[in-house]
Amino acid sequence: MGGDDNGASVGGGRDLVTAEQVRIRPCEARDLEHFGAFGSDRHVEHCRTTFAEGVPMLVAVDGNDTPVGKVHVKLEAGRGAALIEAAGVAPEMRRRGICTALMRAAEVFASEEGFAALELGVEDTNPDARRLYERLGYRSVARMDFLYDGAPTPNPGVLMRKELE
Repeated sequence: MGGDDNGASVGGGRDLVTAEQVRIRPCEARDLEHFGAFGSDRHVEHCRTTFAEGVPMLVAVDGNDTPVGKVHVKLEAGRGAALIEAAGVAPEMRRRGICTALMRAAEVFASEEGFAALELGVEDTNPDARRLYERLGYRSVARMDFLYDGAPTPNPGVLMRKELE
């Protein structure tokens, strides 16, 4: 899958890693030990719970099969759209097209599961993510306040939606 970074280097003398050099695959239990790269201990515990509940997750893995990004795709029957619950890329791997590749894979996955649209929430405190999702064709459909364990109050943002082909 193509990235949006045109081959940007990781830097620091490390090997070049771009979206073209990661593989996207379903998350496996062994991958969860690497999820600390995507957030706090609380977030990792949420990921473990979500995985145990059977929510599909996709991971972007490097050449060593180590996760460098992930996305949770909730598929709720009767809901008009699949829902991206959490997406993340390790901080040192950002801006290399990996999130773009993960989102495109999530779109294909949701479409193959019979969903006509994909939705996600973006907090106002994350304008870079919102710009990325807008570039990928997501449009704001509603304002909302994000409530989850550990979130600031208030925590405003937008619900975004993309119709899938």
